[in-house]
Amino acid sequence: MPWTVDLLPADAALCARDADLPGLGAVLNASPLARTIGLGELRHSYLNYKPGTNCVAGLVPVDGSLDAWVAMTYPQARWPEIRKRPKWNEGPRTAVYFDDAFTVFVPLALERRLPKARQLSDDASRAALLSRLGLSNHRLRILRYKPGRRIVLCADGPHGPVAVIKMHADQAAYDRAVAGAVYARSMGGPEVIGTAQDDFAIATAWTRGHALSPQSAPRDFNLAGAMLAHHHVAGNPKKLPDWKPPALLRTVEAISALSPALEVQAQRLAQRLPELTASEMVALHGDFSADQVIRDGQGTVILDWDRAATGPAARDLGSALARLDLDEIEGVDTNEARTALLEGYGAVRELPSGRTIAAHRAQALFALAAEAFRARRADWDDQLRAVLRRVEELCQNPPMPTTKGTIPGLAKALKPEHMRAGFGEKPKAITLTRLKPGRRAMLEYVLPDGQVLLGKLRAKGADRNAPHLQSKLRSAGLNGRDGVGVAPVAGTMDDPAIWLQEQVPGDALGDMQDGSALAHLDAMRRTGRALAKLHSTPAQTTRQWTHADEWDVLEKALSNGPHDDLLSLARARLDGLPSAPRVGLHRDFYFDQVLVTPDTIWLVDLDLYALGDAAIDLGNFLAHLDELALRRGREPGYFAAQQDAFLEGYANLAPLPDMHRVNSFRWISLARHIAIAARFPDRRHAIPALEALCRKELSKGQ
Repeated sequence: MPWTVDLLPADAALCARDADLPGLGAVLNASPLARTIGLGELRHSYLNYKPGTNCVAGLVPVDGSLDAWVAMTYPQARWPEIRKRPKWNEGPRTAVYFDDAFTVFVPLALERRLPKARQLSDDASRAALLSRLGLSNHRLRILRYKPGRRIVLCADGPHGPVAVIKMHADQAAYDRAVAGAVYARSMGGPEVIGTAQDDFAIATAWTRGHALSPQSAPRDFNLAGAMLAHHHVAGNPKKLPDWKPPALLRTVEAISALSPALEVQAQRLAQRLPELTASEMVALHGDFSADQVIRDGQGTVILDWDRAATGPAARDLGSALARLDLDEIEGVDTNEARTALLEGYGAVRELPSGRTIAAHRAQALFALAAEAFRARRADWDDQLRAVLRRVEELCQNPPMPTTKGTIPGLAKALKPEHMRAGFGEKPKAITLTRLKPGRRAMLEYVLPDGQVLLGKLRAKGADRNAPHLQSKLRSAGLNGRDGVGVAPVAGTMDDPAIWLQEQVPGDALGDMQDGSALAHLDAMRRTGRALAKLHSTPAQTTRQWTHADEWDVLEKALSNGPHDDLLSLARARLDGLPSAPRVGLHRDFYFDQVLVTPDTIWLVDLDLYALGDAAIDLGNFLAHLDELALRRGREPGYFAAQQDAFLEGYANLAPLPDMHRVNSFRWISLARHIAIAARFPDRRHAIPALEALCRKELSKGQ
């Protein structure tokens, strides 16, 4: 029996127990078996196992082409009926039978329980379907396939993905998908491009960006949590069906079938799981997890609202945390992701109680116990046991999450209806672009006439200084007419306490940091000149930023690590610097604070503007380029050409401070990046290189 060769040990044990399905191993090994019969490279996209009854696997080509298959195995008694089905044995496409395994491979064109998907295999029928959905002349590829339930496809145009198409098995599933898509669109989600009721098909616009994973930056999880809270605050649950708790008995049966030794433990856990008490009802996603969240650098969108329902907010949070638990069981550290998700949620609205979240998390994780088996993980039996252990832990010691507190007014700032009063019209779209839980948030508002405004909100209350300062800087000459500017202030509001500025055009200088192309070097020179222009503009504040303040920030950043030698070296460098003339500092000047157009350099985020040593801004900018090089695995001098061009541009307008002074602040700023890198998973690898470079450079002249 070739299909039993190289079975995973846990699969082999399962096959030995289920004597009623002699061909179970053939379906569990369907991908390699498909290669041996010339079906090409196929991957499992779905697996449904009913002990003693059948096992069904959905198989999708790895290249996404439409040549999908279903592998099914049955008891011997049913095989004569299966073998004689006329539609599987006649016509240009036929099923492939393994009589000694009572197993059949059926092409998508012969799918019995998802009949609408059959038309995908015929050119004319497929073209007609695309026309009905408003997507004529697009190419399709399969993303996911669940035989008998649904198929999910991507429609590609000349320049990449255009839409996601979902075809369902029946009217009820289609109606629910349409309701979820319409709801999501009303909350800023993807546009519904077209529906085809007779085909049970719906097409929604493709959302560009990347899906979150456990390795995504904490700031992305902050925004994901905040957007989920926004849905819970602003969504209309009355338009959605009621949520139903997981079917615990079904999960117990699945666990028992896969591992009889765990049956007693599974039954005991099902009885011990905390009761899901009634709480505030909100518009639930219903199946929320990190991979349902798309980030494109600015916006955050939650996808796949097919299970949208009215239910307790803790359900969505518990669902997301349970998925992260699965990732951790597979060996990925998800502690930071969990914390960031909850902090982001808590910035918009108060979290449900810790016990309530833990109860939903435990139930959601219990329902996912067999997920590793369905996903064909090599160690699915070990993961099954690990899931039950984690559920046990959640029941015994439910985690009590804490957050950094809500940002007053953020929930209101995200509501178009509420913001109508401030704008005089309802915004077409609102996007939360930045969030620091417990501190501040930035939002983007698109008005009906196309104007885009950026709003800034602080947790500690209204910021009256920043908009006043920005207006004064424009009046003092930084209005863009001399090639350098700051954005015009568009106004302030009291409820929420937010201030608004016009969005200025331009490409972020941070997106231009590759190689030494002439355009990049010119942008660097112009950026240096822009900083000199800021420093040369009469100061518009009395707020001071001293060398002592620089030291305090560094000491706080490095005080919790083995960096006493670095602190001593930095202290000596600072103490050796004489006083310098004070200028108006940006105080957080680096490439992400600069927008470049052919005519103007726009300086953004001047909230920290203060009087201080010009070398602080210059050193900080150079240090960020050093850090970027090390983060990308480059040599410290990788951006030397850009750094030289930046300094050259500054010197063309104003005298450069002594370079020993500039480099002192450069290496002190870089030392702060050691602590910053520790907070971001995608930067931690650079910490040893940062430490070594700072020690080397700060030691010079000692």
